[in-house]
Amino acid sequence: MSENNEETTTIGARLKAARTAKGLTIDDLQQITKIQKRYLIAIEDEQFDKLPGDFYVRAFVKQYAETVALDGNALLEEYRDQLPSVHTETIVENVDEVQPTRVASREQPASPASRVRNYLPTIIVTAIVVLILLFIWFMAVRTHAGSSSSTSADSSSVQVSSSKKQSSSSKASSSAKSSSKASSAKEQTIKANGSSDTAYTLTNGADKNKVVIKSTKAAWTSVTTNDTQTWQGTLKADGSHTLTLPSNATTVKFQFGNATATTVTINGKAFNFNPKNSTSQVRTITLTIK
Repeated sequence: MSENNEETTTIGARLKAARTAKGLTIDDLQQITKIQKRYLIAIEDEQFDKLPGDFYVRAFVKQYAETVALDGNALLEEYRDQLPSVHTETIVENVDEVQPTRVASREQPASPASRVRNYLPTIIVTAIVVLILLFIWFMAVRTHAGSSSSTSADSSSVQVSSSKKQSSSSKASSSAKSSSKASSAKEQTIKANGSSDTAYTLTNGADKNKVVIKSTKAAWTSVTTNDTQTWQGTLKADGSHTLTLPSNATTVKFQFGNATATTVTINGKAFNFNPKNSTSQVRTITLTIK
């Protein structure tokens, strides 16, 4: 009886007991946390040397604990003597060995139709100018072919056509300025949902939003779009990863293993997901796209 009590006091046995009490299997836990099954088994067996590095031992243990309704920080403090120190962390060279990416994100090149739409205003203005120049040329030819008595009338026609040219150019310029003002009015914004520092809303984003994740230290990050994992991996110190969200993305969940060392930009603009300067390394942020 004493041996069983001693065994359940270990961190691995305690986590396993909490998982069993919630009726979860290892496969269920893998699906929820996105941590590989072999690492979850190694945590329960306390074979921490099978995990990718000492830092990830603590990060994965905390995520495991919070999933089975335990206080992750309290558990780490209680069993800190059983866990390796984060100062001896080993950086994983091969990201795919730690957390393989389920969906490969590739930026799609702009379609021909999109390129045509971008140049459409220029094409229209150029066509108007060409038509005006053709009209002026026609009037000049007619002037030379006509009698001297009609020279004055032809000259007036040229002046009128020049006025039309200036008017058309002015209208085109005004239209371009109006279009520019309308575009700038719809500026991308990312705001917190009320007083929350874990839920945000992105408005006026791109059709396919470009996300760049950077880290100053080794950091594990996971990105899930519409409940489907888009990317996950471990960045080296001063490393970065770029991905493009699908056009139908409505909800994006970021999971950070080292949030204080990680920064995110969306379409070239900084996403301040830590406005309250939380010191928690493991954080989950939800972004709603409208």
